[in-house]
Amino acid sequence: MTFKTAAIAAGVAVGFMSVACLSQAGTAQPSQHEMTTAVNQFLADHGDLCVGKFTWPRVVTAQDREAKTNDAVQLPVLERLGLVVAREVSAPASAKPASWTPAAGDTGASAAAPGSEPGTATATAESGKSYSLTEKGRKYYLQKRRITVGAHDRPTAHDADLCVGHLSLDKVVKWSNPEQVHGHLETVVRYTYHIKAADWMEDPQARQVFPVIDRIIRHEDNMLMSVTVRLEDGKWRPVLPTL
Repeated sequence: MTFKTAAIAAGVAVGFMSVACLSQAGTAQPSQHEMTTAVNQFLADHGDLCVGKFTWPRVVTAQDREAKTNDAVQLPVLERLGLVVAREVSAPASAKPASWTPAAGDTGASAAAPGSEPGTATATAESGKSYSLTEKGRKYYLQKRRITVGAHDRPTAHDADLCVGHLSLDKVVKWSNPEQVHGHLETVVRYTYHIKAADWMEDPQARQVFPVIDRIIRHEDNMLMSVTVRLEDGKWRPVLPTL
């Protein structure tokens, strides 16, 4: 047998071995213990239950109140609960409520156009309320870099969020048959959970204006959550969103 023939034969043998190992791995089922470990690992660092209010202060205008945006509905409730404090400001009419930050010297007076009488309202500004976190509210503003999946499945990185609770594992209920995804075996694990929620989430109005949070709290121990886990280096690990 020539060297070239031997090399080809060796390559074919390795190829058959790889296919056989892949086939064997694809039919192997992970254990309950392995899935429990993977979900616990995921929830330990990513079990925070947050409301998607990444930046502060947040401004609510009359237009927002009329449209009943999330901030317009939720922030007054948080103010009553002592988590935020509001002050009157004048906001640029075209500003987005969550992205506009009032100037430090803004006392809430409407801006006047050049040549106009002081105190004359203009068409380029509208009054609004700027909501800032109080000392109590800052206790729930978790400073942790997170990547969330938003509209059109686009991942976005955030450095902080207002969080109302933390999930921990109740039990792993089931998982899908492992399948090959980008060269790794993956499975979707479904589990029930416990939740430790902020005491102010017991307030009926808070539960009303945060309906998703309310549902998660009410269905503790029986609603199924899911996480994808992947087999890497012989261990099942949670798959996290990446940029």
